[in-house]
Amino acid sequence: MPAMSLRLLDRVNHGWSEVEPVVIAMMAMNKSFMLIGRHGTGKTRLARALSLGYGAHGFAFYDATKDDLISIAGIPDPEAIKGGHLRFVPHERSIWDKSTVVVDEITRANKESQNLWLEILEERTCFGLPLAYRSVIATANPESYAAAFQLDEALLDRFHAVIPVPDLQDGVTASDVEAMIKLATKPGAPLDGNELARVFADIQRAHAELCAEGADEKVAKYLGQLVPALLGILGQQGGPYLSPRTYARNLPEAILAIAAYHRVAGTVEPLRRAAAEALRYAVATKAQLKPAMLEGLHQAAQSMLTLGEISPAERIRLEIAAPASFEDRLAYVRTRWAELTSTLAVDELEKVLGELLRGVTIKGEQDKLVDLKHALDEVGYKGDALRQVDGRLLIALNAATSAITPRLARLLDTRSGPDRERAQTSIDRWRALVAAGGFVGNHHADVRRLKTWLIDVKEGDLPGDDDSLFTLLASLELPV
Repeated sequence: MPAMSLRLLDRVNHGWSEVEPVVIAMMAMNKSFMLIGRHGTGKTRLARALSLGYGAHGFAFYDATKDDLISIAGIPDPEAIKGGHLRFVPHERSIWDKSTVVVDEITRANKESQNLWLEILEERTCFGLPLAYRSVIATANPESYAAAFQLDEALLDRFHAVIPVPDLQDGVTASDVEAMIKLATKPGAPLDGNELARVFADIQRAHAELCAEGADEKVAKYLGQLVPALLGILGQQGGPYLSPRTYARNLPEAILAIAAYHRVAGTVEPLRRAAAEALRYAVATKAQLKPAMLEGLHQAAQSMLTLGEISPAERIRLEIAAPASFEDRLAYVRTRWAELTSTLAVDELEKVLGELLRGVTIKGEQDKLVDLKHALDEVGYKGDALRQVDGRLLIALNAATSAITPRLARLLDTRSGPDRERAQTSIDRWRALVAAGGFVGNHHADVRRLKTWLIDVKEGDLPGDDDSLFTLLASLELPV
């Protein structure tokens, strides 16, 4: 699926063609975005050049670490304040009439400055007064962006895309250097404002055409399949948080904007291409996720963008990823086992079970091996994942049993009554099961309860004192 290009950005900064669709799309559709790159990579030069598409005098540059309310908005008008109104006396740098606003080093801004930009981005106002800008372009270097805690999450969430820009350090050729020198020494504006205005208008028309053709509904169905799976995976991994604003507003808007660029550029299947790029720049780089994870989800859901449906195998791949808890994922496997085995290839089924196994072999979660073993035996599965579960469960139970066994002989010395007799019976039957080699594979409810307790105690999740052990054994009804 080849991607076409309008070849605009390479006339400003050499080597930027890969990010052109998302940058131009965001500008054309009046979306705000962030450029991540080292100093000297051309971020501000690009923003200044693109601003010409909205008029020759609509550009404003602010340093988030230095510029304050006065340099951004102007001086509060004392006469208006006397009358109970807030007004500002504007100056040539004030934000009120600007179409393109660049905020440099936004990740280094103090809390007060971040709050000001939060209002500007979310409400398109400054102290409640309306602003006319089309797009806010923030810049940051990789080091400050990586320390994400420095930038308020709510502020980051207002940007439709976070775009890492080329730093041109590796693999630079002689022709690359010559091209960069020509751009640096070329007099005048690198892009013509009238040409940019026409491109922006073409993209806006293409966007309207796509929506009239039902592209927005296709995107909604596509994300309806992809997002639950993504949220489930993030829940399993402990984050990061992905806000509804990001996945239900910014992401679909980014897909449609980038698709409009690709339609103008003549790209085949523009929605598919746009969805892949939007996932990368509106989600992966923004939330600092590995792109490969999102690429896999995109591959499973992308036919929704063209055919309006996905194959049964693709639907299962997405559904199995959606539940955040191990218990819900295991319940899905148990209740849908017949469908899983009839739809998925053997290696795909092993991959699904392997994901479940990986989630229960980490410290603090190994007690779930008991439930996984029970479920796999219950559905009659005999593959490699079961052998791995058996091995890991045997190791975990042997270690836990070895730690408890020396205490059993003295556990009943000071006990009496019916509870002592029940505990003694449980100990005898437990030993018999172990001796016969039937402890690990026995699925009696109280045997599973004992196995889970042993592993939890070994991992420190439950107290393992003598009183707790005695109470457990006295409550069990182990099979003969």
